[in-house]
Amino acid sequence: MSRRIRIGLIAEGEAELGASVPYIKPEDGGKVIPRENEGALHTLIRREIQNAGFPDCDFIQRHPSTKEKPKLTLTTGHSILKPKYLAQIVSTWEYYEVDMILIVVDADDNINQRKIDLERAVNKIRDYHLDVNEQPINDRSAGGLAIRNFENWLLADIQTVEKVLGVELPNLENLEDLNNTKEILEKAIASSMYLTENIGNQRPLQIRWNLAFQVDLAIMKMNCPDGYAGFVENLLMATKAVLPILG
Repeated sequence: MSRRIRIGLIAEGEAELGASVPYIKPEDGGKVIPRENEGALHTLIRREIQNAGFPDCDFIQRHPSTKEKPKLTLTTGHSILKPKYLAQIVSTWEYYEVDMILIVVDADDNINQRKIDLERAVNKIRDYHLDVNEQPINDRSAGGLAIRNFENWLLADIQTVEKVLGVELPNLENLEDLNNTKEILEKAIASSMYLTENIGNQRPLQIRWNLAFQVDLAIMKMNCPDGYAGFVENLLMATKAVLPILG
């Protein structure tokens, strides 16, 4: 039986990565992230991979960079796109630790520039993701651009979100043209009675994670054709390239 696919996932922050970010002990770098510490983006990726008939996957924690080690805090936000940072992070993963490397960022209001930045970032990842012979791996990485942000993806299946949260949301037609979805989701979570027994600051992250298990992936691809659907296409192409090495 094929082993699980090992994925190194680089994304902006807690909304996507849940409890696996921002804090990391150096000794946890390169280890499998416990599933209870995963976030919404991990779940969406796993669902897409499994729905395509591929083996299950594990997500591998980043090794902290030299600047991150003293604070035990991983870099978040658009800073993950910096070529120097990516080169260091990708090169610290050993060839046997990750099979595939993914990077997902928000476009916000700079879609054209973010596309350029993301393409440059994926190329940098490919330069520094090396095989056992220290040769660059060009086909086992992929990038995703959340247009306009990750909340757009979660809100793409608005009926499921309304059902889970027990709230009524505004009309969200032409979703990828909207730039206020983060505020819409935050207000919906604040007004919802869902998971109100969880009064800690982790409630919004837990709700996002739960939504990722329940939203309809086909509807997400239909309503976010450039962002989410484009990412999934790239993801599955990279996954296919991984299959021959799984044994």
